[in-house]
Amino acid sequence: MENAVGKSEINISKTEGHHGNPIVILEAAVEGMDGIDRFFSKLSRIDVGELLSSLSSRIDDSCNLFVRIDKQAAFKDEIRLGRDDDVISVRVRVRSFPAKREAAYMIAKEYLEGVLAGTGAQ
Repeated sequence: MENAVGKSEINISKTEGHHGNPIVILEAAVEGMDGIDRFFSKLSRIDVGELLSSLSSRIDDSCNLFVRIDKQAAFKDEIRLGRDDDVISVRVRVRSFPAKREAAYMIAKEYLEGVLAGTGAQ
């Protein structure tokens, strides 16, 4: 996780999958834009473009942006979108006022467009 967002406290919990397989859940909260910028700047332009094109289906009514990262690539210190079931689920809380899906969509869209242009993420 440190490769993706920098240093943050990690909470670990264990559960069991549908078929009895063990699942380890790692959770980290990232405060401020530094970790967010670091995460999105590691995505390829193609992946950022894919996020933009599917953005409306990735934001919920609670202003959360959902991104699925390729787990195997992450273990190799690469951050790219996951396209199968072996993923790391990432939830980004989009701060918007008013706290409405439409406002969060516009903020996320502008941010991701900035990432593509080289101005949204350092």
